[in-house]
Amino acid sequence: MDDLIRKLSSYAKLSRIDHGVMASLAVVAGAFSVENTLKSISNSSLLLAVTSVLFVEMSLFASNDIFNIKEDKINNPTRPIVAGELSTREAVAFTFISGLIAVLTSAMVNTACLVVIIVALVVGNLYNSYFKRHAFFGNIIVSGLTSFTFPYGAISIAGTLTEKSLLFFMIAFLANLGREIAKGIRDLEGDTRVGICTLPCEIGTNNAGKLAGIFMLMAVALSFYGANYVKTKPVYLVLILVTDAIFTYVAVKLIHNPSTQTAEKARKLTLPAMLNAIIAFTLP
Repeated sequence: MDDLIRKLSSYAKLSRIDHGVMASLAVVAGAFSVENTLKSISNSSLLLAVTSVLFVEMSLFASNDIFNIKEDKINNPTRPIVAGELSTREAVAFTFISGLIAVLTSAMVNTACLVVIIVALVVGNLYNSYFKRHAFFGNIIVSGLTSFTFPYGAISIAGTLTEKSLLFFMIAFLANLGREIAKGIRDLEGDTRVGICTLPCEIGTNNAGKLAGIFMLMAVALSFYGANYVKTKPVYLVLILVTDAIFTYVAVKLIHNPSTQTAEKARKLTLPAMLNAIIAFTLP
């Protein structure tokens, strides 16, 4: 029994299940931009959409670890494959099965959702295997895939996009873009040693830190505009101010001291801050 629990824990770590849960909540927020009522929670299309996003995230994160073995030996030796908790074969099987579940569940929602999931799998795996080595373009791909969960939620309910879901997409995109650049600063040593030149390698950590901070501050500024799309403005502003305070603090630190330690701190602080923002985005 203990071995089973350890194995399941390793799969959860491989798939970064916490990110998948956040992505699923973003789908709900996007759905609420169409039909802001608790009744939509019981909508089978939304439940299937949430499931498809959860599994596509799990598949792509597992795939990332498969392609990242050399880098992780230097940057993150506790990752499941590098640490010997899971074999590469187990990770490949997990990636395939998770991706298949994502495709099948999205197909049960509507054609648009199916297309989005297939594109996400193709583009995500291209990033893991190739585009990660193309600096800023790779950061844009990851940020776009992560943030499109909001419009995806709207598509699952209405079959189309909403202005509110697109606004939340832009806020999340800018925040994620800053976060991805910061992660590049953190991983610079390992990436460089295996021949990968990300944005901090190309333009230097000082410039990369400034750019990451600017994108985060742009997300903060845009988040206030979101109050125009909710009826419970005071609650939204209280929640979003907490997130904005964290992102502003992180942005200033990255601009003035873009070290590996600062970048790692930014990664840790911004994840719960983004979860808080997603909760704010679900408000009526």
